[in-house]
Amino acid sequence: MNISGLLIHAQPRCAEYVRVRLEQLPGVEVHAVTAAGHMVVTMEGNGEQEVTQTFDRLNAIPGVHATTLVYHHSETLDDESPAEKESKP
Repeated sequence: MNISGLLIHAQPRCAEYVRVRLEQLPGVEVHAVTAAGHMVVTMEGNGEQEVTQTFDRLNAIPGVHATTLVYHHSETLDDESPAEKESKP
């Protein structure tokens, strides 16, 4: 399980559109949006590949200027062995 905290900078006029698009992505939650287009977001995913793909999707949303990784935590869940974690696509 990977948990990431992100700060996303969007064009202020596109902030609502970006927020809606972010919330449509699995494992992504928007916690705050400012009038300047700054967003506090968390992202959960399984495996580094899934996290990387979601990060790429965030950056591809029209109106997003930048996505900054502020925090990242990774751990193996109790019901998941390290070998299983690495073998998931």
